[in-house]
Amino acid sequence: MDLLGGIFISILLLIIIYSNFIFFKGFKKTGEKHIKHKLFYFLMSVIIPSSVIFIVAALLTSPTLIEMSGLRTEMNDKISRIIFGSVIFAPSILINIYFSKFYLKRISKTKKTNEIELIGKE
Repeated sequence: MDLLGGIFISILLLIIIYSNFIFFKGFKKTGEKHIKHKLFYFLMSVIIPSSVIFIVAALLTSPTLIEMSGLRTEMNDKISRIIFGSVIFAPSILINIYFSKFYLKRISKTKKTNEIELIGKE
């Protein structure tokens, strides 16, 4: 692994750490204490960016897409690797942050079970 590969791995770790920081900060506000929510989100914050990176990388390097577009890129070239990395990591960051906010909304909606029941006139 060269320096650029190490930078890509550190960016992936930063994506995971930052999204978990946002989630745990918002999770304190909900008042929940369950470890299952924290564990589920941690596993999903590892799986989602990895799967997005894999899918986008597979699409960008697919032979049929390369033939249709006519683009020839060398993966040993550092500039093309930086371009592919920036194309791959941007959706991964956005999807992971969106998932953290969506899951926090989902948890906070299930918390409201102590609502007052109104009884009308009979």
